[in-house]
Amino acid sequence: MPLAARVTGAIEAHLSPAGTRRATLFERLTVCRLPWATLVRVNAWLAALGKLATSLYCAVIAAFVIGFDFRPTVQSALNSGRPIEHVAVLVILIPTVIFLLARSMISYGRWKVQRELWRRDVERLGGSS
Repeated sequence: MPLAARVTGAIEAHLSPAGTRRATLFERLTVCRLPWATLVRVNAWLAALGKLATSLYCAVIAAFVIGFDFRPTVQSALNSGRPIEHVAVLVILIPTVIFLLARSMISYGRWKVQRELWRRDVERLGGSS
């Protein structure tokens, strides 16, 4: 069997519609309704948003390592300027929790959008043969 035929067969087997599951109710109510161009745009925006969130988190950690004092900011925001006992823990904990929550939501959104893009691409390729 020639190499080209084997490669084509492997790609067709990998992209067969049998390997893709149906869209869930949540996906049918959200991403399935969007046109292809919008899905591609949303995917790009979510990718950029994820990189921005990571960059901001790295900047906060770098500022902490360099020695920027966040204590007055955290104390004024959380306790009206009165001293807080473990403010150093809060300085690291608050940005980390916010970052993890933001990245989780962004990643979940991108996962759903990419699954829909993949599903449509498999349907498009399957329908042309």
